[in-house]
Amino acid sequence: MAAGSWVILDTDVWSALYAHKRPDPRAIEWRDLLRGRPVVIATQSRAEVLSGLRQTQLGPERETSIRGQLDRTPTVPVDEAVVVAYAALTADCRAAGHALWGKVHTGDRWIAATAIAIGAPLLAGDAIYDGAPKLRLVN
Repeated sequence: MAAGSWVILDTDVWSALYAHKRPDPRAIEWRDLLRGRPVVIATQSRAEVLSGLRQTQLGPERETSIRGQLDRTPTVPVDEAVVVAYAALTADCRAAGHALWGKVHTGDRWIAATAIAIGAPLLAGDAIYDGAPKLRLVN
């Protein structure tokens, strides 16, 4: 997948834009940042959303709506480029003492590695990605 003008969304951003009933005050700014730019998600984010659906009782209509939006959002598969980016990011974060290296952030590293592998910036709602080696963020 060629990045072009793609933006990869972290799970928290995707969920706030497409799945939450309660509006996130940051969603307006995020929509402005994304205007005219196609979005994708990492396989990790897709798995997190599907896992969340299995763990909550949203009702069939709401679950169908969220699954439909998820299916309309292109998902970047884990390929060799993503695996290599993940390995490099893990080593680089550890060497730099970056918090993304921690085991609790394994899923976040997969999302960041996906962004690095396809050459797309990442839009995230939390600061764990700030300063991560070779990762571009949407500001």
